Amino acid sequence: VSTQSTGDPSAYAKNKKMRDEGQKQKEVAQLEAFIYHYTELLSEQRTATRENVERRQARTADEVDDDDVDDVDDNDDDDEELVPYNPKNLPLGWDGKPIPYWLYKLHGLNLYFNCEICGNFKYRGPKAFQRHFAEWRHAHGMRCLGIPNTAHFANVTLIEDARALWEKIKAEKNKDKFQKETEEEFEDSHGNVVSRKVYNDLKRQGLL
Repeated sequence: VSTQSTGDPSAYAKNKKMRDEGQKQKEVAQLEAFIYHYTELLSEQRTATRENVERRQARTADEVDDDDVDDVDDNDDDDEELVPYNPKNLPLGWDGKPIPYWLYKLHGLNLYFNCEICGNFKYRGPKAFQRHFAEWRHAHGMRCLGIPNTAHFANVTLIEDARALWEKIKAEKNKDKFQKETEEEFEDSHGNVVSRKVYNDLKRQGLL
């Protein structure tokens, strides 16, 4: 008569628990990745919203009244038209309406900055342009060029300029390195101190 081993029930339960915990950790990691991605996408909107709130808190009573009247007029116009009136082609805010013109000018959104290292990508406004040097697109472009994305290359947008600066930095580093052939010193049998190169030449000629 043969007996069949059913295994240890506690070990089976332990393995199942470990698998469940591993699956939960994987799901949490995926959620964290999604949150991080959306945080990056919304970073510019969050910054603009915070600055707008700070500006509103610093307004005088007269400025508040004037803005309230403007807001009422804007709301009336929006109710009449399905498509927001946007003759200056202003960027849309979080509510789907064109942002105020003062905010558009304040952030320099009428200015575009081109970066050749980023594949000739155009950045709207100086803030977005300055911020992009630390973001993934610029870092990827520098990595493709074989150049480290360090502070030395801040505001460098042309590939030729980046390569020239990198060569200059490497030359300066090599200059600071100890050169054995010219800087290492030897003393001959007469007590004369000579460089390594001269010492080896004299030795080959049998003068030492």
